[in-house]
Amino acid sequence: MFENPRDIDNLLKKHLSYRESCLNLIASENYASEFVRGHQTSDLSNRYGCYETGNPQNREYTGNRYIHEFEMQTQALVCDIFHAKYADLRPISGHLAGMAVALALLEVDDLVIEVSLADWGHGMVGPMCDISQLGKTIRIDYMPFDKNGGVDFDGLVAQVRELKPKLVIFGGSGTLFAEPVKAFRPVADELNILVGYDAAHVTGLIAGGAMPNPLDEGADVMFGSTHKSFPGPQGGFVVSNRADLMDKIGKTISPSLVTSHHIHRLPALAAAILEMKAFGADYAAQIVKNTKALSKALDAHGFKIRGKERGYSDTHIILLETDGGGQSVAKRLEMADILLSDDFSGSSSDVRLGTQEATRRGMKEKEMEEIALLIKRVMLDGESPEAVRGDVGELSRRFNGLEYCF
Repeated sequence: MFENPRDIDNLLKKHLSYRESCLNLIASENYASEFVRGHQTSDLSNRYGCYETGNPQNREYTGNRYIHEFEMQTQALVCDIFHAKYADLRPISGHLAGMAVALALLEVDDLVIEVSLADWGHGMVGPMCDISQLGKTIRIDYMPFDKNGGVDFDGLVAQVRELKPKLVIFGGSGTLFAEPVKAFRPVADELNILVGYDAAHVTGLIAGGAMPNPLDEGADVMFGSTHKSFPGPQGGFVVSNRADLMDKIGKTISPSLVTSHHIHRLPALAAAILEMKAFGADYAAQIVKNTKALSKALDAHGFKIRGKERGYSDTHIILLETDGGGQSVAKRLEMADILLSDDFSGSSSDVRLGTQEATRRGMKEKEMEEIALLIKRVMLDGESPEAVRGDVGELSRRFNGLEYCF
C-alpha cells in the first residue's frame, strides 16, 4: 500500500527505468510523444462533456463553452484523417466502440459474421453472446481464413449467401493484409448486408496511407482505438459516411454505455492527429518495411512466419507459428526483457509481434536483424534469457528517443 506521494513516484520511476531497457514488440501498444502526452494533463480531466446525439451543441452540463469547441474540432480532425463525414469520440476504448456498433445495428435474431479469436479477432460480439440475454438475441458466426492469415474471400461469399447475415465485421487483432472490403461491397449491396471494419490495430497505417481506407472501399462504419499503430492516447472512436447509422450508434453509446466520455484525452488525440498529418506517411511506410525485414530475418533463422507466401505481412503485425503455444514463448522472452503479445484467446498456435513502437523509437531494417538474432538466441539456441537480457537492454537504450513527432 502506498503511504505517501514519494512511494507513488518511486514506483513510477522503477517502471520507466524497466521499460526503457525492454524491447517492446507488443502489437497493441505504442509510445506517445511528449507533445501528445503533455496535452493529457489539463482541467478537462475533471469535467463532463455530455451532449445529445445529433445535436452536440445541446449540452447537459453548463460550463461547456470551450469543451464543445474541443470536441467539434477534434471530431473534424478525425473525419479528415479517416475520410469520414461523421465521427463519435465518446467510446472510451476501441472494444467499447465495437460493442456499440453491434448493439446499435443488430436487432433480435440478427446474425453477425466477424473474425474469430482463433484467427486473431478481437473477441467482440462472440464473447458478448456469452452473456445469456445477449446470446438469446444476437447470432454469431465467423468468417473463414486461409493458411496465410488472409480472409478466404470465396469462402466468405459462399457463407454470406447461405446464412444471410445482417452485419459483417472485417478486421481484428492479427491483421496481416488488407481485407477485401472493396470486393465484398457488391455482394453486400446485393444481399443488403452492413459492412463494418474493426480498425483498432491498423488506424495508424490507414491514416499514414500504408493501408487502404475501409470507408473509401465501401465500409458502412469503421471503429477502433487510437493507441496501437496510431500513436495517440488510449481511447475509442466510430466514423462513418452514413448519418442514419451514426445516429443509431450515438444513441447506443450514450447514455447506455458511456456517460462521462473522458474528454481529457481529446487535446492529446488532436495533437496526435496533427503529428500523423505531418509525419504519418513516412512512419507508416517504415513500419511496413520493418515488419517485412523482421519477418524475413526470423524466417532465415528457422522460425515459421505466417503469411510467407504473401510477403509475410503488410501491417505492423507478425504472426510467428509455435509448437507449444504463444504464452510460453512470450513468458520466456519476457525474462530477456523482450516484450510481445501472447495469444490472449488461448485458441491460436501463433505468437504476435508488432513493429510500431520500435519504428517510433527510430529503429530501421538493420535493427530488425538484431532483434531477430536476439529472439533466436533465446528460443532456438537455448541461451538463458538472463544471458541475453544485457544485449537487449543495450539495443533498447540506444533507441530511447522518438521519431515521426513534433
